[in-house]
Amino acid sequence: MKIAKNREELSICLNSKTQIGFIPTMGALHDGHLSLVNESKVRGLTTVASIFVNPTQFNDPKDFEKYPIDTEADLEKLQSAGCEVVFLPNRQEIYPVGSEDLYLHDFGDLETRFEGAFRPGHFKGVGQVVHILFDLVKPNTAFFGQKDFQQLQVIKRLVQQENMPIEIVGMPTIRESDGLAMSSRNRRLNESQRFESTLLHKVLTYSKTRLKQQSFNDIRLEVQKMFTDSAELELEYFDIIYPDQFIPADRFREDKTYHAVISAYAGEIRLIDNMQLA
Repeated sequence: MKIAKNREELSICLNSKTQIGFIPTMGALHDGHLSLVNESKVRGLTTVASIFVNPTQFNDPKDFEKYPIDTEADLEKLQSAGCEVVFLPNRQEIYPVGSEDLYLHDFGDLETRFEGAFRPGHFKGVGQVVHILFDLVKPNTAFFGQKDFQQLQVIKRLVQQENMPIEIVGMPTIRESDGLAMSSRNRRLNESQRFESTLLHKVLTYSKTRLKQQSFNDIRLEVQKMFTDSAELELEYFDIIYPDQFIPADRFREDKTYHAVISAYAGEIRLIDNMQLA
């Protein structure tokens, strides 16, 4: 496995590589990230991952400061998974002086709803760093986990807006045995928070089973009650949406697709999840 720490080294590592699969990460890797590496390998692509904790997508500076970093462990995991190249840049490599305002895209309604509403500026930062990384790596295919479902839609919109010849592949959320979606934030949960955090998955599963039996408003009210009864978790948002438009859905129709999205706090730790319902 080759490690590139700057643009020049990355160019050398990727010289003559014609079919590249790319997994951009912020480190703190878990099995969800490694499933993306595996999918790239299965497709026979030269597999490239990046590790860069991007400051421009953190609307809360404290969240950025507390983001878990263990580069040595991350590199060991990537090597064991068969990753061939890892791009490990510092901030200056990604944002050279004078380039901080480049690639600030307008993602329209995706920036004002759900994650966009509660994390202002987040998706501009995501779009900015992913655009820069795509320019540097020049992948044929890029892999993202569906746990960050709205982010996945942002990346697809970015590629569409810029007419990039990149296939965006959304891979299923990898979960712990009790249903909790794998996330770097999980390691910050204390024992009690970790125990109750499974409520997010329980709520999504409940919504899926009740989709055709209850009105959507009744489901929303029941979810709010479930969180009111929780000693550790505070609901930030929950909704049933049309995923193609990312707007709240009104009622069930057989010809429509539905998704549930959720965000909640365990103390100061923010958890998100989602599930396709129909």
